[in-house]
Amino acid sequence: MEKKRSFMNLDETLKQAASNFAALDPAEIAASAGVELKEGSSMEVPFIDHTFRVYHPAGQVKTETGEDASVYLAIIILHYLVTADGTPLTGRWIAYRHMPGGEIYIGPFQKRAVNPFLKTFGDRPADFQKAAEELGGHRQDSSGISMVIPVLPRVPICFTIWPGDEEIPTSANILFDEAAPSYLPTEDYAHLPAIVNGAMKGKLQGRD
Repeated sequence: MEKKRSFMNLDETLKQAASNFAALDPAEIAASAGVELKEGSSMEVPFIDHTFRVYHPAGQVKTETGEDASVYLAIIILHYLVTADGTPLTGRWIAYRHMPGGEIYIGPFQKRAVNPFLKTFGDRPADFQKAAEELGGHRQDSSGISMVIPVLPRVPICFTIWPGDEEIPTSANILFDEAAPSYLPTEDYAHLPAIVNGAMKGKLQGRD
């Protein structure tokens, strides 16, 4: 089964993702993705701090208020449901470049994921930790300030800041569970952290 994985044509990408979703058994999808299967073969998919309803076989993705999810989010959620194969998470973290084809997208990943995260929270590590906690994140032991945020049921992402000083600039990185390729195409992981970063920025509103 061909899986179109490019975000260059969002409408066509969504159409292909919905077609791939329709071809799969809903019970098997739910079991592999760790989501709840509801009556009528719909599924509830937790995504950061929201829950989306996905309808099988149509592939419609609805928000908690019954509106259509944005095309961008719908693609990622459908890709998750189609790609998930039930592989257990390992608790071992890998860099983006170590995913299949990761070297190809390392430039976009740095530009879309790491740089915006560093710009937003590089000099605000306490706010980063608080915002991550509000999204269900927990502290990870590391040499820096690391927070693991559950983005999708089987897609945790580890965000890390290393505060700088007069000699060393602040730096950041974003890591993924070793099982990450079993749950989303590599290109999607270049986009996903930016969505999480946006959610964390939203938690800062009213504090500035």
